[in-house]
Amino acid sequence: MDMTKRFEASDGMMVAAAALVALATLGAAPAVGQEAPPPSQDASRADLLGQQDIVVTARKREERAQETPIAISAFSGDSLAARGLDKVDGIATFTPNLSFQNNPSFGGASSSAAIYIRGIGQKEFLPTTEPGVGVYVDGVYVARSVGALLDLVDIERVEVLRGPQGTLFGRNTIGGALSLTTTRPENRLAASAQVTAGRYDRIDARAMLNVPLGDTLSARLSVGTFNRDGYVTRVADGKDLGNVNTKTARLQLRWEASPDFEVNLALDGTDDRSHGPALTLSGIDYRSAVFNPQGLPMLPPGSPATPGHYVIDPPFDAPVDNFALLNNYIATFLGGQPCLGFAPYSPQGSAAACYGGQYLSRREDFGTAPQYSRNKLWGASGTIEWTIGAAKLKSITAYRRLDGSFARDGDHSPLTITHFYDSLTDKQFSQELQLTGATADNNLKYLVGGYYFSEKGNNINILDFTPVNFQSGGRFTTKSYAAFGQLTYTFAERVDLTAGVRYTKDDKSFLPDQTIFIDRTPGEQLIGGSPNTPKTRVLPYEKVSRGEDDVTPMINLAWRATDRAMLYASYSKGFKSGGFVQRVFPPLAATPQYDAEKATAFELGFKSEWLDRRLTLNGAVFLTKYDDLQVQVFTGVAPVTKNAARAEIRGAELEARLSPGGGFFIEASAGYLDPAYKKIDPAATEITLASKFERISKWTLSASLLKSISLGDGSELTPRVDWSYRSGFFMDALNTAELYQDGYHIVNASIAYDFAGRAFSLIGGVTNLTNSRYTQTGIYGSSFRQYEQLFARSREWYVTAKWKL
Repeated sequence: MDMTKRFEASDGMMVAAAALVALATLGAAPAVGQEAPPPSQDASRADLLGQQDIVVTARKREERAQETPIAISAFSGDSLAARGLDKVDGIATFTPNLSFQNNPSFGGASSSAAIYIRGIGQKEFLPTTEPGVGVYVDGVYVARSVGALLDLVDIERVEVLRGPQGTLFGRNTIGGALSLTTTRPENRLAASAQVTAGRYDRIDARAMLNVPLGDTLSARLSVGTFNRDGYVTRVADGKDLGNVNTKTARLQLRWEASPDFEVNLALDGTDDRSHGPALTLSGIDYRSAVFNPQGLPMLPPGSPATPGHYVIDPPFDAPVDNFALLNNYIATFLGGQPCLGFAPYSPQGSAAACYGGQYLSRREDFGTAPQYSRNKLWGASGTIEWTIGAAKLKSITAYRRLDGSFARDGDHSPLTITHFYDSLTDKQFSQELQLTGATADNNLKYLVGGYYFSEKGNNINILDFTPVNFQSGGRFTTKSYAAFGQLTYTFAERVDLTAGVRYTKDDKSFLPDQTIFIDRTPGEQLIGGSPNTPKTRVLPYEKVSRGEDDVTPMINLAWRATDRAMLYASYSKGFKSGGFVQRVFPPLAATPQYDAEKATAFELGFKSEWLDRRLTLNGAVFLTKYDDLQVQVFTGVAPVTKNAARAEIRGAELEARLSPGGGFFIEASAGYLDPAYKKIDPAATEITLASKFERISKWTLSASLLKSISLGDGSELTPRVDWSYRSGFFMDALNTAELYQDGYHIVNASIAYDFAGRAFSLIGGVTNLTNSRYTQTGIYGSSFRQYEQLFARSREWYVTAKWKL
């Protein structure tokens, strides 16, 4: 492959990053052996000023982030707290080429993560579709996107690994991995607490207690509760949508039996209950290919054919392709309501039975169907680390369970047009073994391992639409097996060659449990009949199975030009397993399936530290070849997943941290993405070569500035400003223009006062300081014909009090 041609000079951002790669090898870096003076501040303050090393486990061994030759953004828990973050999705505002949104989609879960890294991800929450970015907590894979909008309680660090992680992380990390590490128990007494109050009656509280239980045993308990009113009012019952009501807890035990043997046990749980997401109705599409497709002035039924006019012909022109218009059609001809104007053409009316503009609002919801989101999650894990001579054996055993139920009124009106209900139960078990070590005078580092994952559950969807009431969903099972290995060999002192490979085998099954309860197709009703209730199957009640396997290699070459500058090049592959189309209507004779998607990535990058480690500058350019893209499109009523296309993604990233002295600290990042479809599957008629990737911005920019001011009495004042920018993007693969989000800026500001001794702190801050109005998620169904938007919260203030022992 001619890599010179792949990275054309026309991509200005990539050229700039390549120039910085060359610059990083020049004499700006400190000389070999030169070390920065150790920070005099405590660890948390040093971290905020960019003077604290962050140790990561991106390659399944502890090493400095700056010495890890992959594209990784790592953040300590202290730095995340300083930004005022309480949920993990907030890291997207300052991580290049990361999109992390709460996406209720056609379900109603208030916590459903849609994560994209370098243009690859997945917004679908159904368990028969896999995420494109793997989420891990203490090395344990979190399989479902529902509940993956994790609370940041007692977190040691967060690592964002960009690009396919198919060798060491494996399962469904085709876009990258998001790894959270909690703070382990320590053999000392420690405690902390914090309370936050703010706008919308916000009251958040967190507490931690670390207790030694003996010379080798210690325990740590972390709890949190998050409460905030919503910002969209449901008129029918006065409930506030978008509210927060979450409780979470984690108990850990650590047994350090000897310097060579350690056991960590953890039990965690989260109870998340809310009134549902703050989605509102922003528009209605009355177009139909069946009824008056040209929008002509209409004449009543039985009128003579008239040029330039449309003569209504019930029931044969019932707009079954548009549920919004179908409601008004039925109300007009069965209910005698003036929902369709004859001349000129008007597809809506103001009567109670008509679906129209009276239900459009940004701050109110007029729905009357049940609306709520309830998720209970808990998990248990055990990690054993045993050093045997020069090798270390690590075992991670984990069990997780999710019980969720959520419902919402998708038409946002008192009418029955699109109502959704979901019940989701998911149980997962995983076992991983890792053997790491070094030999040949530490010049050869190795890692071998095996992985087993089992998941089963049931997802039932009750769907009540204008023409039909039916049940979708069914039971699902997954078993995944993997074996992996990686070697890193150091030669010529400063050059490391790393090679790894993983074999993965996935076996899946799905038992559809899908039945039509009520068929309200208007034909029979309009000629004097009544709704029939056939209770027929949408899909055969037969288990379907699929199996697939793949080999995902990785090669990485790293050159440490100096002690503070490194260049690397890598080649890696990843794959995301296929699945079953769970949403189906009208009925089919067999359950549709789709195949795995695959990615091959080429990357050039550098990491450097300048000015006695006061300046950190990292960057990368990459090309990803993306095959058998799984895209959500519409075929009939339901949004379905298809292997729709082949694509290429070109991009670049740059991250900088500067501690110039005087208490100042500056951070900045830039991400550039240029994804393009190269071939479209003939079955994916909704997508063209000119279509844009959904939820992907070409530019993601951020910058932060803080100033630490030491006062005479030993106390400290720290003002901080964070800015981020995300260029425009479409919300769906259809590139629905009405849901396009223009580029927007977010500014957050805070000021912290640490009392002498730093045991007590007060922080005041404002989020979304400029009151930017932007959409977090948008929904459009080609049969539902409603434009729904979830707007972000407006400007909010908060005050936090912290105490630590």
